Parts: sequence; C-alpha cells; structure tokens
Amino acid sequence: MLLPNHVFILYTLLRALSVIVANIKVETQDFASLRSNQTQDFASLHQNQTMLSLYLHIPFCQHRCSYCDFNTYTSLGDLQEVYARALADEVAAVAGNERRPVQTIFFGGGTPSLMSAASLDHILQAVHTHFDVAAAAEISMECNPGTISAAYFAQLRQLGINRLSFGVQSVVASELQLLGRTHTHDTVVTAVRLAQQAGFDDFNLDLIYGVPGQTLPSWETSVRTLLDLAPTHLSLYCLTVEPGTPMQSYIRTGKITPPDPDLAADQYELACQLMAEAGYDHYEISNWCKPGRECQHNLTYWRNGDYLGLGAGAHGHADGIRYHVVKQPRTYIKRIATPAATTFPLSPAVKAQYSLDQADQISDTVITQLRLLNEGLDMTAFEQRFGRTPQAHFGDTLTQLLDWEMVAIHDHQLRLTEKGVFLSNQVFHRLI
Repeated sequence: MLLPNHVFILYTLLRALSVIVANIKVETQDFASLRSNQTQDFASLHQNQTMLSLYLHIPFCQHRCSYCDFNTYTSLGDLQEVYARALADEVAAVAGNERRPVQTIFFGGGTPSLMSAASLDHILQAVHTHFDVAAAAEISMECNPGTISAAYFAQLRQLGINRLSFGVQSVVASELQLLGRTHTHDTVVTAVRLAQQAGFDDFNLDLIYGVPGQTLPSWETSVRTLLDLAPTHLSLYCLTVEPGTPMQSYIRTGKITPPDPDLAADQYELACQLMAEAGYDHYEISNWCKPGRECQHNLTYWRNGDYLGLGAGAHGHADGIRYHVVKQPRTYIKRIATPAATTFPLSPAVKAQYSLDQADQISDTVITQLRLLNEGLDMTAFEQRFGRTPQAHFGDTLTQLLDWEMVAIHDHQLRLTEKGVFLSNQVFHRLI
C-alpha cells in the first residue's frame, strides 16, 4: 500500500500518484537496461573467462505425469537431504580451485519445490562458495502449483531465488486429468498470488498444446486465462508422445486418439496472435515474454553458451565437452561420495562425455541460435569462430532455404521467417 489505512492525506496521495504515473514507463524500460548494465559490469571483471550457467537437477516428484519421460522418481523422498549434500559436493568437485563466473542458476526437475528451504540453502551456499555468482544473477526454480505455501515462498526469496516457473500445462480440468496433473486452475491462481505477495515479480507459466482431445477453443481458453494472470514470461510447448510413457500406452491401446499435427499448428498460430495482441515479445520459437524479461538461463542454451549440468541425470556443455550424469539418485550419491580425479567440467558422477568437433559445434550453434527469433545466427561471429561464412559452409542448402523464404538475412543476422518458424524442424534437418 502507498499509505497506512488509517492515514489519508490527499496532498500526499496525489504526490505519490503523480510520481508513479510519471515513472511507469521509465520503470518498464529501465528494468532491462539495469540488468544489462549490471551484467556488463560483471562481465568486465571476468573478460578473459567464460560466463557459466548452472543447471541443478532435483529428481523428486509426488506424482509422475502421463507424458513425462524426465529423470524423476516418486518413491525416493527420503533421499532429499542426503541428495542435497551430494549435489553441494558435486558443485565443489566440478569447481575445483577456480571460482569461475556464474550468471544464471536454474533448479529444474522433477519438482524442486518439494525440497526444504534448508536443503536448497545448502546447495546455494556451495554454489556461492565455489563460484563467483553475479550480483544480478537470475536464480530460477521450477514449481508445481499446490506444493508451495506463503511461508515457503518467503523462504525462497530470502535464499536469493528471484524467478519462478510454474508448470500449469492447461486450465481445462479434463486436459489436466489426461496429462496426469493433480492441480486445478484455482490452485494456479493461488500460487501466483502468493508468489507475488512474497515479492516475486518475475515468473513463467508453462502450457502444452497438441494434447489429445484438446480443441482450438479449449486452447484459447487456456492461453487467455493465463494472460489474465499477467506473467512476465510464457512457455508454450507442443506435446511430444515419448516412448514408455502412460500417454503412449493410452494411444497404443486406443484409449485416446493420437495428437492432430494440423490442429497443433492452428493452436500455435492462434497463440502467436493472442500473445502479440497482449504485447508479449515472441523471442524464441516456444517462448514469449514482456519486454526485457527473457529467461536469461535459457538464453545461454539458445546462444550455445557454456552451462554445467549438476545432479542425477543432468546434461552439461562446457569447454567443448558435452556430458551427462548418471541417472539413478542412489548411484549418483555413491559416485559423488567416492573420491575420483576429474577435470573441469566433469564430476565423479559423470557417466559419459563427448568432445565436440567443429562439425558438432557448427550444428549446435546454428540450430540453437536460429531458435531466437529476434537475434538469429550472428553471421559475422560464425565466420570469426569457424573460419568461413554460413553461405560458404552450407552452400546450396542455405541458398535454397533463402529462395523458399524459410530464412532471411537482416544486418548480418540469419533468422527464421514466419514461414520458417512453422517449418523450423525442416529447416534444422536440412542444415545438419
């Protein structure tokens, strides 16, 4: 509130309102510039070092969704505290004796919000001890609606977590039931309001389209309903029926019909329209944000930057090495507890690693950067890094994509066109 309820001085109130009105535009414009300036200052201190992002995997869930093939477990809740200690130890093992700069941290899962604040604090203390975390670092955590209280939100803020991502997926009860989600839309509204009251002003909401039985009107209902909550960011993903999931079994046994790709395309097109009308920037194929509120952590992925994957089943990419950690939490805990000589970016729990050759690096760079609709592929940087232009490397393939108007070149940036966005998988397939 601007003033206590028992004090109402008209002059003071008018002055406060005039200041707010005068500064509304300034605040919305300055958020991005402030974060940019802080990031630039941090980068200048580490100009000879690679900026890192950390992904921290929390593999615990209360319930496994019908479409999920992530590395999650519903019966290992008793491991949470010892797992947190192992994850903190892995952070230390990977860091070694050098405090490398970190610009983003992301707790993913699984359901990170099942972890106690004390366990999360233990992990974050290890990160701050062994890495140089930027003062303006984006620290995100995935949450399932209904798993968090007002007190827990307040604890997360005290830990320095400043961005939340809620897995909503739909607001339609029948779709939530099919997806195996246990929350309702009312639960989502409550979670968002509690988060805002705790001081979270940056939060993402996830939705899934292409769901069997989902219609264009029901999809529109979900999108419009979430827009009413005014999130800073929305991620809209097309359902992928993964092998071994209950969803695949439902389709194989005829319990439900397979997803309709044409309807999914219509749903995506409708979402693009609704998001644009609401003033959201379509900055990545599946992601929209209010101006200046891009997910900085995911930008590391899409710019093909270096990130450390820590925790059971996590994947990482740093120093020209792609790797993944063992999946089973008990095995992970044992591996971390067993001393072993490793070099950055690997830990004793890494199951497999692969050194990227130039062909891998080119494919990764092109496919990830083309997903960024405003930035695209920096053709000058590509030439500086790989010693040849994209035109020289891709030859007739790129010429054909340009002729088909699936990609376009603007100011030395290669970008997907509107047509190319809808056919992006075809573009990527041709370029690799």
